[in-house]
Amino acid sequence: MKRRLLKVMGISFLVFVILSWIIPVGTYMSGELTTNGIDPVGLIDLFNTPIQAFITFVLYGVVFAAIGGFYGVLDETGALTKVTDKMSKVFKGNEKGFLVLTIILFTILSSVTGLILPLFILVPLFAAVLFNMNYDKVTVTAATVGSLLLGSVASTLGFNISGYAKNLLGLEMTNQIAAKIILLVILTIALIVVTLKTSKREVKKDVKEAKINKDEKEAVVEKTVKTSKSNSTKSTTKKTQGSAKKNTAKKATSASAGKKTTGKKTTNKKNTKSTTRALAVTKPVKKVSNKSKVSAVPMMIIFIFVLILCLVGMYNWYYSFEVTIFSDLHEAIMGIEIKDFPIFEHLLSGISELGYWSNVEFTGALIIASALIAWIYKLSMNDFIDSFCAGVKKWLPTAALAALASAILYILYQASYAGTGTLVDTINAKVFELTDGFNVITTGVASLIGSFFYNDLYYLLASMSTFVSGFDAAMLSNAGFLIQSIYGIGMMIFPTSVFLIAGLSLFNVSYKEWMKYIWKFALVAFLLVLLTSGIITLL
Repeated sequence: MKRRLLKVMGISFLVFVILSWIIPVGTYMSGELTTNGIDPVGLIDLFNTPIQAFITFVLYGVVFAAIGGFYGVLDETGALTKVTDKMSKVFKGNEKGFLVLTIILFTILSSVTGLILPLFILVPLFAAVLFNMNYDKVTVTAATVGSLLLGSVASTLGFNISGYAKNLLGLEMTNQIAAKIILLVILTIALIVVTLKTSKREVKKDVKEAKINKDEKEAVVEKTVKTSKSNSTKSTTKKTQGSAKKNTAKKATSASAGKKTTGKKTTNKKNTKSTTRALAVTKPVKKVSNKSKVSAVPMMIIFIFVLILCLVGMYNWYYSFEVTIFSDLHEAIMGIEIKDFPIFEHLLSGISELGYWSNVEFTGALIIASALIAWIYKLSMNDFIDSFCAGVKKWLPTAALAALASAILYILYQASYAGTGTLVDTINAKVFELTDGFNVITTGVASLIGSFFYNDLYYLLASMSTFVSGFDAAMLSNAGFLIQSIYGIGMMIFPTSVFLIAGLSLFNVSYKEWMKYIWKFALVAFLLVLLTSGIITLL
């Protein structure tokens, strides 16, 4: 499955390579496109670019690997299993309710914060419960990773979405907030309907297969009984008859024991598969106790604290709302001195203030939390290292694919830095020339095309800003809403999306399976965004 994802990503990269030999690069400034001829990707660059992209964006991979290691330690303690079993028990008989709750929670958190990467630590936890409820892997992917990406479509206050639009387009954080909330509600309901409909079909299929298996087993038993009776009737002597009965009894007992053993193994295999898939552990690990004496409270306290800390630390409060409390707090702490020695300035050297945390601080927080949990649950150093490494090992393919997903972005970034222009500007210039001024269709199409090449909204907005900056204030506000919403849809369907690739890799879902599942929803979402933008234009 990982090879198939790599193949799809490779095809996407080759499409860009082919286009680089056909479409000239250009720079769009002041309503005019300046072309500089073609700048093709050469034979050496064909191999060099993915390597350089991996090196440049390897931090994505490090974060995903750290999440895997974090869950490896959680699973080793036995507390994680206790939490997922408890959650499954609480929602037993109301599995659909938990599915709906997961979608709503993930979508709202993503929409409000815009921080998909730190929110990704929730994915394995909720996925484990959904797998315990026998939901299929595509439904689980849609309810978790899909919901996080959906929050980007209608990002309300997310800094990595709305904050970028504020800084690059000069818009307010609350730009078109009413339209975003309405869009968020409608799309969330639509995704809920899709997941409930498909999961219901999957459950019916499971029930049908179970009934068929039951009927087949009853037929086999009935046939065995008839054969046994027939053999007994044909016996010529009591001795032979008694011997036959004895042998038959032994065989029946042996068969019965075999069936029980086989059934037990099958059940364990199924549970192991679900747990392994959801919790990212390469193989069953030794638990610290019989679980009955393990308390999940310390684990959950640390888990929630780390999540909140990272969300607060990675959300830029100053550029979003000009909040300076965290900057003032950081300055005050660093200024504390003991005998004229700035102890915390040296002790906490290198850590950024809250609001300016990057993936480096996030990774560090996960490693520290893993070590703290291991200490509280009295894991030995060897058990801590083994369990952390087991989780990392399981997530390595996901980490590698996430880093490679930005190969095209790497080329465009280098071209922009060099000032040579990009083929994306050339393409979008042709699109915008089709209409005069702001147009919902052309801006939407240009945004969708740009989202394939730019899997980071910051760079997409930087590219699109040269085309929309000349619009009046009202149309610029609408354009900002349209670009960020279309970008969110693009990240749900394009194989250049870091988080989509990571989710598909984690749950072993092929790109073909995902597109078959999501394309209708994505099309409806695209049309709905265009419709909403059109209504805003008319108001």
